[in-house]
Amino acid sequence: MRTRVSKYSIYFLLNACFLFFLVGSVLAQGTTIKVKLDQPGKSVSPLIYGQFIEFLGRCIDGGIYDEESALSDEAGFRKDVLERVRDLNVPIVRFPGGTVVKIYHWKDGIGKKEDRPKRSNLIWGGEMDNHFGTAEFVQYCRKIGAEPFLVVNMSSDSPGDASDWVEYCNGTGDTYWANLRRSHGYKEPFNVKYWGIGNEEYAEPDAGKHQDVKKYIDDSWLFVKLMKLQDPSIKITLVGNQENLAWSRQVLKEMHPVCDFLAVHFYSIPSDDSYETLLQSVDAFNANLDTMRNLLNEIPDKVTDFSSWYRFPPRANRVQLAIDEWGIWDIHSKKGKGDYQMEYPYNWGQALAVGKFLNMFQRNADIIGLATWAQMVNVLAPITTTADGAYCQTVYTPLHAYRKYSQRNNVSVEVQCAEGLATEKMLDVVASVSDNEDELVVSVINLSGEKTIKANLFPELLSSAQRMEILSQIIYRAASIDLENTPNKNVVEEEIISKFKKSGSGFEVIVKPASINFFVFRRLK
Repeated sequence: MRTRVSKYSIYFLLNACFLFFLVGSVLAQGTTIKVKLDQPGKSVSPLIYGQFIEFLGRCIDGGIYDEESALSDEAGFRKDVLERVRDLNVPIVRFPGGTVVKIYHWKDGIGKKEDRPKRSNLIWGGEMDNHFGTAEFVQYCRKIGAEPFLVVNMSSDSPGDASDWVEYCNGTGDTYWANLRRSHGYKEPFNVKYWGIGNEEYAEPDAGKHQDVKKYIDDSWLFVKLMKLQDPSIKITLVGNQENLAWSRQVLKEMHPVCDFLAVHFYSIPSDDSYETLLQSVDAFNANLDTMRNLLNEIPDKVTDFSSWYRFPPRANRVQLAIDEWGIWDIHSKKGKGDYQMEYPYNWGQALAVGKFLNMFQRNADIIGLATWAQMVNVLAPITTTADGAYCQTVYTPLHAYRKYSQRNNVSVEVQCAEGLATEKMLDVVASVSDNEDELVVSVINLSGEKTIKANLFPELLSSAQRMEILSQIIYRAASIDLENTPNKNVVEEEIISKFKKSGSGFEVIVKPASINFFVFRRLK
């Protein structure tokens, strides 16, 4: 649902704007940031701050779950990891994959742990003892306050298996799988709302069998039917492909009545290890989102003439994107460890790129319904474990801060600067406002590793009856974009400024190099 913001505008004029080198030389002036609160706002789904876990390396076993560690609780969950995940305030977690879902059998992961079969991980190597299964995943989600998001195996399991999984999780009747869940100690249903039908089924090298979009559609229909007949309220995510528009268009054309989300994956995989190339790789996804918006606009907002003989209702809302895998995959890193060298440190420049991603998600709030960072622990992750403890990578900072400070409704921002300067490319800016319009947050990333922006920041309101005051500027930065966190040192500095020098009718502010900033405003009563 879109939220409409009141008919007034706030202009943040960055007058007499000076760009400084670190030594302080003046570059230019005249940059302006305009926040258009007089236009309808886009409601930002809280689910865009989700996470993803998979049986890949030490993400689950040896990451969030370790029965042998003295740092784990009685359920086997690493308490140090749990603490950091809770601080992220994660709204949704996707499991069990990912590519591994093609060989994952959910029935291996229920009941007494000692009775669960151990399987070879044919996708990523190693073995899965299945001690972390459905109940453990749901329990973990409850501990961190997140919605569980389950993906079904449509390659080596059947539609009936998927239907059984829904019954096991959500069944309330006197039926086999619901009673089996109860016998395992879970009287109340898990009420898993979000379900995905396969993962990247178009990928020919994977173990799946649905590279032909027609086969994917034909088989997915039966999965959806049997799952929805178990629980008509579940939300379905179908496989899309941002690189193959024909695939996505065909899936939506034939299955949009039962498609709540269309999955796409956004991995930034730069062609080299330079900071500039990294930023360009993130920017490239803007074109993907524009293309996907045009595609979604081809689909009716509401489903009509849906046969009652399906015995379950169609989707109730507009189809949105599920960016259910996204992140930065630094294939050039020479520091990678673990399986596929996917455990490596992130530097502060990569954290700035994560901020760019989150700004992009806010701007496209009209089409993005959920997003899950891949992955949560150890593998391409914001959290890393050792035998002695856990620590946060630099990319943890933007994931945490945007979830903490961003408001519910995105509003348009226009950045202008002095002629001949590319300040727009240095500044990545979004703004969001609360539902009651009492609080406004302007999120500003200075992508330059060298240049400081000095500005006058002030609200100019069309209505003299309305006033806003600046409460604080929260600044996150590191001394260099190349710096990385270690188990013993956090290179990210946090600074909070609550006093601002008046400058005319506004405030004089500083946007430091390579920084993520949140300017918090409150409406005066």
